[in-house]
Amino acid sequence: MSGIVETIIIIGIALLIGFINDKNKPKEYYYENRIVTVYDKYQCPIYCKTDHYHYVYYDSTVVGHNQMCIDSSKIGERYKSPKK
Repeated sequence: MSGIVETIIIIGIALLIGFINDKNKPKEYYYENRIVTVYDKYQCPIYCKTDHYHYVYYDSTVVGHNQMCIDSSKIGERYKSPKK
């Protein structure tokens, strides 16, 4: 009986970790003609030419000079990557 309880606790902890990770990870959104990643720990510089979803802040939270920012009122729906 205690083996079942331990298994249920482990499954519960795993689900909780997955939920917290999903809530805290960077989120991708459609913005104008591209996809951007809203992230509070890193922000691409305006001159970033890397082929990726650029990391941005909302305009009200920009902290660095020459960093990418977006107008939060123009953000589109959340981007969901295609299933593999």
